[in-house]
Amino acid sequence: MINQRFKYTLLITSLPPQPVDLFSTKILPISRIQLDKRLVLLDADDAYDLARIEGLLHWSKMHALDDFNIVKHGFAELALIRSDFLREIVAWRLELRTLLIALRRRQNGETLHPDQPFYGFCDPLRLDFIRRNWHKPDFGLGQSMPWLKQAQPLMAEHQSMALDKLLMDLNWKYLARLSLGHTFDFPAVVLYVLRWYFINRWVSYDKDRALLRFNELISASMAAASLEYEENT
Repeated sequence: MINQRFKYTLLITSLPPQPVDLFSTKILPISRIQLDKRLVLLDADDAYDLARIEGLLHWSKMHALDDFNIVKHGFAELALIRSDFLREIVAWRLELRTLLIALRRRQNGETLHPDQPFYGFCDPLRLDFIRRNWHKPDFGLGQSMPWLKQAQPLMAEHQSMALDKLLMDLNWKYLARLSLGHTFDFPAVVLYVLRWYFINRWVSYDKDRALLRFNELISASMAAASLEYEENT
């Protein structure tokens, strides 16, 4: 039997390198079909974790649920991810999604009183902070999350392509930073797969599809399939 360390080294070395700069790439390094063929080397528990992570970040079948139940289901799934490191990655992405929803709701003219519930993938203290600072363009979080100061005017001016690129770049750099120190282990595999989604989206980029994703934000609910401008691949 192949030991796990050797098996994952074999898996990683079988994957073509990904670009350092997302926006410089023109060709998808590997198709999803070929990627899935490599992923059969994953241990069963790791395969379940990867499927759970992808499901949380690319949901497309939650339209029947309201925000409260989507968040409840999401946190339950999040807790099942065995790795603290990977759980934090997913939590970061879901928090970003929550903030995008908040931006759109406020732009749509929705007011939110401090005692009014707002469901999202943030810790309770941050959700409360957003409620109390609903009137501020960046919800008072601009110092710790400077991307909010960039995203808010782009959303307000309907600059869908610029907003799309801002979010892709933000995610890409975040994943790149986290990849340091992970070379031939399961987190390295997960990071590769998550970056694959952004490469796939960029090489098949279409302005009309970017506008469609932008318009989907109008629904401003957790059930929207493309809240983070994710493709349902």
